[in-house]
Amino acid sequence: MKRTRKFFSLLFVFGTIFITNIVYGQDLPHFRYHGVVLQASDLKYAPHDDVIYPAVFATEKRIEQPLGKYYMYYAPHDIPGGICLAYADKPEGLWKEYSENPIISKTWEPHYRVSHVSGPDVIWNEEEKKLFLYFHGENNVTRLASSEDGIHFRYEGEVIDTKMFPSLSEASYGRVFRYVLPGKNNKYIMLLMGNDNGTRRIYLAWSSDGRKWETRPKAVMDPPPETDQTAGAILVQWKGKIYIIAHANNSRAAFNEGYDLYVGETDVSLEKVQPLGKIFERTAVSPENPAVMSPTLIELEGRLYMYFNIGARLRNKIALAIAEEQ
Repeated sequence: MKRTRKFFSLLFVFGTIFITNIVYGQDLPHFRYHGVVLQASDLKYAPHDDVIYPAVFATEKRIEQPLGKYYMYYAPHDIPGGICLAYADKPEGLWKEYSENPIISKTWEPHYRVSHVSGPDVIWNEEEKKLFLYFHGENNVTRLASSEDGIHFRYEGEVIDTKMFPSLSEASYGRVFRYVLPGKNNKYIMLLMGNDNGTRRIYLAWSSDGRKWETRPKAVMDPPPETDQTAGAILVQWKGKIYIIAHANNSRAAFNEGYDLYVGETDVSLEKVQPLGKIFERTAVSPENPAVMSPTLIELEGRLYMYFNIGARLRNKIALAIAEEQ
């Protein structure tokens, strides 16, 4: 029990991470569906009927006089997008929309003008006492902004783009984790989606400060067996083993539908990934639910709270499932 509780706390402090029901042969928690916690129809800023890619952050001992104990960053998917903020005092909510959303828009003079921004991920930079927020716009560029209060951000620049890889047309939807690669002298890694001639795979980058990044040309993880697209990857360390978990689907069978969560075991250098299969299916929400994507996890007093996208493309909602530690 003590080992499990420490593990989940560590993951949340260092990055946005998720775990689902059952990894084969592992005693992971069982989540029970709680319900929708954020949807476009309840929001003032709602350019489309969707919200995606939650990233949840605990403000305690980090942010002075926060709006709530928890901040959730999210975005619409399509043009114009916009990185948005909601806050709550309990993981279940009620989640309240920040009144001045979006906090980051598709135009940030004099830095950039793009068609949309989306896909936020956050990590607390303990050395600088700042929140680092990564987001994309366009899909070929991942950008960074930093903040001391989680609301007002300073633009830090482009950190990843397709020019850093040999054949990618997209380099986005990155998740950042505190993790040291052997021989790299780094503090952070990023697992990101790369579009390689129509096939989306998981790629790796690493950094010592969260600003300047190096990349590996070869994909870390291919689409799992019986799928042809994968994205939304996270790194999970569990009972002495290392896993990469990502959503994936077979786009030939159902375009932009049929997303489940898959897991693969990897080595300390993140060089080889052995596919293990599904660990959380979309039907855990409802028999008709077409997708489960982009989860994030927090731990509080022996309970695990998992937020994730559900629903059809461009009609996504953010939902919650809860598990008791075992």
